This record gives sequence, structure tokens and C-alpha cells, in this order.
Amino acid sequence: MEIRLIPFFSQISPKGLKDDILNQLSNIRGSLVDPDSYISNSSKYRPCLFIGTGGTENDVEDFLKKHHLPPPIMILSYDLRNSLPAAMEIHSYLQHKGIEARIVHAPLPELNRILEEWVEFSEIVSKVQSSTLGIVGKPSSWLIASKVNADKVYKRWGLTIKELSLDPLIESTRTTGESEHVAKLKQSSTSCTPSDNDMEKAGRVAQALRDLVTTHNLEAVTVECFTLLMETNVSGCFALSLLNDLSESTAGCEGDVPATFTMMLGKLLTGFPGFMSNVTKIDQEKNTAVFAHCTLPLSLVENYEITSHFETGLSIGIRGKFKRQPVTVFKVHGEDLRDYWVSDGNIQDNLVNDTGCRTQILVKLEERVDYFLERSLANHHIVIPGRHAARIHRFFSFI
Repeated sequence: MEIRLIPFFSQISPKGLKDDILNQLSNIRGSLVDPDSYISNSSKYRPCLFIGTGGTENDVEDFLKKHHLPPPIMILSYDLRNSLPAAMEIHSYLQHKGIEARIVHAPLPELNRILEEWVEFSEIVSKVQSSTLGIVGKPSSWLIASKVNADKVYKRWGLTIKELSLDPLIESTRTTGESEHVAKLKQSSTSCTPSDNDMEKAGRVAQALRDLVTTHNLEAVTVECFTLLMETNVSGCFALSLLNDLSESTAGCEGDVPATFTMMLGKLLTGFPGFMSNVTKIDQEKNTAVFAHCTLPLSLVENYEITSHFETGLSIGIRGKFKRQPVTVFKVHGEDLRDYWVSDGNIQDNLVNDTGCRTQILVKLEERVDYFLERSLANHHIVIPGRHAARIHRFFSFI
């Protein structure tokens, strides 16, 4: 999806004014389309009306009668040349007709920055539209609130969801040979308690999953990892960790499509992989929550130990140590992946105990943790380094 900026200027504007103002919107020069040249039959474009001067209300009305723009209609105005008064009149006109519209108002330099970010957002939407998310196996049976409708997801996001067999991962555990990835995993760890045999099998599953992603051209994948573990005594923890540290892929646990999509979208928006985690404890008075899981991208942590998988004590799990830093907690949900929740926060501590998954972090959040009790978007949430809540809100406002 590409931005198409459609500018409107009064016919009595001083000579050269239009070019002068549009030149200040340098980041979108290639996206300018004259109203008389606009073609409205392409879903690849996101049209936005730029109100260059007052006195353009009738021109916009005539344009909108010819072209049915997808709602919400974006009306951009700035703080000179009676741009905002005209935008307000146009907005009210659309409201009376029951057409959703939104005014985005800012000084020209700030409007330029907003448009630049919109171009980034449109590129992210295009990447999602051309992506495929694979479910290897089935979503885990306990994810009773995390089911999606593949057709509705495709209609909203353009994302293809593809179901794949778990058999290639199961078969990989019955082969022999060493994985090139295992030596690096062990060498960089602070300790490693699983046997060499357990490590080698986990490595073969990691390679098999990577091959599956390549074969089916998947941008994201989620694995029915507990069934894999129960049938083979091999966890998918290392496989998911490995894929999440590759720039071109995202991998989620338990066949959880909403959580995996959140990781994928979060990576596109922030440049960071995410820590998919259970919410295991909250403190409403301190406004903190504990996030825990047995796998994570190793690039997110200062150091890590290789241990066993928590619930079963089998195979391998990873205990990573995060530095105390700002983070964003993010979740997209719903049968068409329309709903979302996000909060900035700060990691306060790394926890180690036998009552939860291997990696555990205590996070103080900015949004109220009551959310997890009253309106949580299911269990799994994604923790991403840095403060990105405002950008994520702007992205969802844009789409």
C-alpha cells in the first residue's frame, strides 16, 4: 500500500504558492497526485486529501462525488492559508453524510514528518500483505480465546495463513548428525545442563524448522511445540529462538497465531524481535507484571543458560538475563487480528525460581495492570526492547 497525497489549492492563490508549499513536503514528492489525474480503482493506494488553502471546499466536494475513497478519509491541514477552516468544513460535510473522516493537523514541518512515517507504515502494510504465516501442527488446545478466521485475517491484513504438518519436525528427531547451530549455542552460554544427545536433537529440529520456513516461503511460523515434545521428548525452544534472531523470520510457540502475528508486526514496526511470554503474576499496587517463557531470541539478553523445559523437565529450555531497560508490552488479537493493546514499561528484575518458565522478567508498566484481569487479550503477550507504544498507536490509527 502506497500513500497518494491529493492536494487542493484555491484558484485565486498567488502564483507559485502551490509549488512553494508542496516543495516543503519533500518526503512525499513522488506520491503527489493531481485531483484531475487521480484514478480510484487501485487498492494498493491510500489516498489522503491535503488542504493547501481555504476556498477549496467545493473542489473537494466535487472530487469526492467522483471518487469513493475508502474510510476513514484522511484530511491533512496546516496552520496557515485558512487550511484548517476549510478542513473543518469538509470534515463536517462528510460527517453529515455518515462518512468516517479524520483531520490530521500540524505545522508543515511536522506534517512532513507525519507523512514520512506514513510512508514507512504503508511499506509495513505492504510487507504484511505479501507475507505468509505458517502453523506447523495445530494451535494448542488450551488457546480457547486465541482462534482466528483465516479469511477475515486475509481480508483485513492481506496475510495468508497456511497449515503445515508437524511430521518433518518429528522425523528430524529420528535422524543422526550434528547441527551447525548447536556448537554456537553451547559456546555462548554461561552453563549447559542438558546432555549432548538432547542438544543435538534440538539442533536438528531447529534446522528442520528453518528448512520448512525456506521451502514454504514463510515470513512467520508458529509450532505446536507441546505435541512435538510429547511425541519426541524434544522441545522447540531452541528452534524458535534461532528463527527469531534471523532478520527475515518470526517464530512463535504453541500454534498461537495472534501472538506470532504480534511478534511479526512488532518486528516490522520496531526492528526488534519479541519475547513471547506468559503473564504469570501481577501486583496491582506496584503496577508490575511478571512475564515468563522457556524460549526467547538470544539477541535480547546479556547472557543465558541452557537448561530443561519447565513443565516437563525434558529436552532444553533457555534462561536469559535481560538488562534493566525500557520495554514495550504488545498484543494483537481477535478473529481478524483487529484488536490490540500496548504499554511502555521498564524491566526491574530477572527472576529465577522453579514455579514458572525459565526466563522470567519483572516489568513495571505505564498502563494499569488491571487490564490483565479485566480485559486482557488472552494470555500470551510480547515484550519488545525500547519504548514504542506511541508509534504503535500511530500505526493502528493510520491503518
